[in-house]
Amino acid sequence: MLLLTWLTKRVAKSRFAVRLLARRIERVTAVILLLWIAQPAPIPAQAQSDARTAEPVHFAVIGTDYAFLHLPATLGAGPTLFSFENRGTKRHEMSIALLRAGVTADSLIARGSLMTVSSRAVSDSLIGLLVARPGEWAGGQLYAVLLPGRTYVVVCTLRDTPDALPHAVLGMVGTFRVP
Repeated sequence: MLLLTWLTKRVAKSRFAVRLLARRIERVTAVILLLWIAQPAPIPAQAQSDARTAEPVHFAVIGTDYAFLHLPATLGAGPTLFSFENRGTKRHEMSIALLRAGVTADSLIARGSLMTVSSRAVSDSLIGLLVARPGEWAGGQLYAVLLPGRTYVVVCTLRDTPDALPHAVLGMVGTFRVP
């Protein structure tokens, strides 16, 4: 009789353990499935490899007092390394942002919104900025992977004095498109 009681308790405990283990397996499986579904679509291996191994195009942006010189209307898609030379007599910056679809530099000028190029309402991404003193090159370069079919804005938002107009309002703004 004692053996039978012991066996009955053992079986009851093992059934409970099996049910508990089955529930845990179901939960873990559900979490794994949700994580797998929530993953972004993978970039094809060839595209990843091309972006990492492609040699960037080097492009020098030249700034003068209140203008960017020779800023092209278009640049090619892919890895690009920007440098910035300030040929002016004032300190300038070259800030690059990826504009949201439908936003143009003209619309920013018309609304007086040039100072908000880093805003999510205006740009999808702030690529970066380089600053240079008068007559000097910026101390580094700016790497960007330019996206096809998009427009980028190049702007200087600095002011000569706290009360002065921003350089962008004085004309130091431009755009380029990536076909």
